[in-house]
Amino acid sequence: MKITISDWKGAKIETLRRIGVSLVSLLIILIMSKVLAPIIAPNSELFDQVGMALAIVALSLLLWRFPIGTYIMAQMFTMSAAAGSILKLYDMFPGYDRVVHFISGVILGYIGYTIGYYIVKRLELPPERFVIIFIAGLFSFACAGFWEIIEFMTDCVMHMGVQHSNTDTMGDIVAGYLGGTLFQLVKFIEHYKEFRFERIRSLFKHSD
Repeated sequence: MKITISDWKGAKIETLRRIGVSLVSLLIILIMSKVLAPIIAPNSELFDQVGMALAIVALSLLLWRFPIGTYIMAQMFTMSAAAGSILKLYDMFPGYDRVVHFISGVILGYIGYTIGYYIVKRLELPPERFVIIFIAGLFSFACAGFWEIIEFMTDCVMHMGVQHSNTDTMGDIVAGYLGGTLFQLVKFIEHYKEFRFERIRSLFKHSD
């Protein structure tokens, strides 16, 4: 396939957009750390500030080739998590943590959807939306559990007290699962007419 000048310009613009989003995200983290934290959360830790900045960089690299919408949503989610840890919103608003985990379930669903589509295309399988949505849900659910494992290991090694209790841990997992389930439900409704599983569709039809 021959690459035209318009394709090259489009790719260049797309690259600049992604760099711009990442730089804005880092700027917001910097403002949180150096301007807002001394006022709102004087006990904010340098570990959280540096960690969230590195998370932005890592996320930018991992999701560089993902759709720009997913890329932006992931960056926005990281900034919301940064506000929770840097500005101590997790402590000020107990429900904030649940909301962040719920949103993470939705965003991870989008990431899983892209991965599922790539896998199906790579294996040259029929692009069945039902399978792709199923993979997206599994990815979101797996990440919700894996993140809590990481927090548990962090507490065991560094004794940071990230996981306050079993109820807190399970609540975070449930919130992430609900977010992933919502993503699946929305995608099922969006692509319902494309599904080839006539038996499933027939369950929702009225008999004559």
